[in-house]
Amino acid sequence: MTTANYDAMSLDELRRYVLSHREDIVAFQAYVDRSKAAGRMISIDLNDNHWEETLTEQIQQSTSVEGELE
Repeated sequence: MTTANYDAMSLDELRRYVLSHREDIVAFQAYVDRSKAAGRMISIDLNDNHWEETLTEQIQQSTSVEGELE
């Protein structure tokens, strides 16, 4: 079995790899770690009474930033 070099992949390449190799848990964890480091992960606090509004704001910010990168 060939081992993929996750570090050599861009974050988008790693995402595509993970989607086509769903059984590769190490690749998934690498994707999650790198996504968090890049600020591309959105998280919610269910104890926050306004979590839905916060989530909507985070999604809007995320999509506006991604649109600027393209």
